Amino acid sequence: MPSSSELWFIKYGFNKAKVEEFLAEKLGRAGYGGMDVQQTPTGTKITLYVERPGMVIGKGGESIKELTETLEKEYGVRAPEIEVLEMNPDLCAPILARRIASALEKGVSVRRLGHAYVKRVMAAGARGVEIRISGKIAGERARSERFFQGYLSKSGEHSEKFVSTGYAQALIKPGAVGVKVKVMLPEGIDLKALGRKKEVSESGEAESG
Repeated sequence: MPSSSELWFIKYGFNKAKVEEFLAEKLGRAGYGGMDVQQTPTGTKITLYVERPGMVIGKGGESIKELTETLEKEYGVRAPEIEVLEMNPDLCAPILARRIASALEKGVSVRRLGHAYVKRVMAAGARGVEIRISGKIAGERARSERFFQGYLSKSGEHSEKFVSTGYAQALIKPGAVGVKVKVMLPEGIDLKALGRKKEVSESGEAESG
């Protein structure tokens, strides 16, 4: 049976998967790290987690205004209200997954990437990290490489609040390779607290909130 959240998406014709796909492509250069959606009495609050919020907001808020109109007119999002949060890219799994996939496509070795990113994430204060790279990494046979350090909550409410998860795909010569990243956030920081709010100043520049 659908949850109340799923029923709300169905009621208002809001296809969350399509919106997520659109945002990932549209905001890729801004370091898109995912979104959070909440229903409000006046519309739909969408929180965007990105590495470079200025690229999402634009000068004088022009880009975010255009994005708001697109979500409402083309994707059926009811009265969207967009908030942009700046993410630490070394703790945001979707950003990490895309970076690893991009490096794989440039020919960087799997093991070099895995060890380097585990070290990088732990240095940023994470309690744990897991990186899985699967597919035809080298040669004809598909295989999976796992890189892990620290502690990672696997399921339940604790996992939902404190584990950032990201997926990406790299297209290399032997074939498609999947990248999955999980990051256990630092003590006292959950997914919602990971971002810093950005506002638009009178000059049109993004400022930390």
